[in-house]
Amino acid sequence: MVAALAPDPTPTPSPSGGFDFGRISPDPAAVPRSDLFYKLANAALFLGVISAVAGLAAGAIAFGIGPIFGAHIISDRGKSMMWKAGLVAIVVGSATSIIGFLLSEI
Repeated sequence: MVAALAPDPTPTPSPSGGFDFGRISPDPAAVPRSDLFYKLANAALFLGVISAVAGLAAGAIAFGIGPIFGAHIISDRGKSMMWKAGLVAIVVGSATSIIGFLLSEI
């Protein structure tokens, strides 16, 4: 009987020197249906703007109506809601600029 030799644990190096990382680059044309990404991003930004405006309106209503009924805690929460909605609007608005900048760098 011939004894089988154990396989070599390390692969033999290829003559080309390995993987060529110079051939890898971001290519939007390689993504199938890339227009779908833009539609989803636009829809998410639209929903973000709508929710920020709705939060701002609800906060303004609570801020204005709270003192009329003597519920100053509602007025304080309405004021904080308006601040939060304003910050959300800034973040959503700046996301458009950030995404546009990143896509222009590709």
